Amino acid sequence: MTYVMADIHGFSDKYYDFLDSVNFCDDDTLYIVGDIIDRGSDGIPLLQDVMKRKNVISLMGNHERMILPILEEIYYNPSDAEDIIKEEMYISQIGQESTLQDFAELSQNEKTEILSFIKEMPIYLEISVDEQDYILVHAGLPDFDELPLEYYNEDDLLFGPHDYEINHYDNTIIIVGHLPTRFITGAIADEIFHTNDTIAIDCGLGFGGQLGVLCLETGEEMYF
Repeated sequence: MTYVMADIHGFSDKYYDFLDSVNFCDDDTLYIVGDIIDRGSDGIPLLQDVMKRKNVISLMGNHERMILPILEEIYYNPSDAEDIIKEEMYISQIGQESTLQDFAELSQNEKTEILSFIKEMPIYLEISVDEQDYILVHAGLPDFDELPLEYYNEDDLLFGPHDYEINHYDNTIIIVGHLPTRFITGAIADEIFHTNDTIAIDCGLGFGGQLGVLCLETGEEMYF
């Protein structure tokens, strides 16, 4: 089966609850549409688990994009890690403290692997399941004008905002995370939202909500 989730935000218990509930195996595929890290306490261990699994594919989220320069600064200046983290927390509060602290405690080899993995995360993916085409992208397609995906820059796709009021590409479903459904007009708070050709799957886990997971073959929605 093919599953999609987004915005786990370091809540590894929900991630493992999902894997256990479906008996996730080598024949399954899981796509994570960005924001594995921050807010929750297990962002780095969760990221390391994803890195080990060939059938779990993670896209870049805005949190991975924003934290990357800070991780690199810690990597190149490990003796200054505490000062770097304090300065970052003073400048911006996006739930990243546990992610940064855990990263700082890793070996340089482990840090290298994580940095390489984040840098190689795709910004979007085009997939097909049971003859249905999908675009997976963290924040969506802002100011849509029937232009190909190559038209968009990283900031567009990682920060949005997505237009939920229109249809986009013909015969293609767009799956987005980033904006919790509690903040989308017309959606039921913290549940997966289907509108026009878009499916929004950030169910607010990083804000006290839940993890939403969609099975693309069956349309089943699961919550953890």
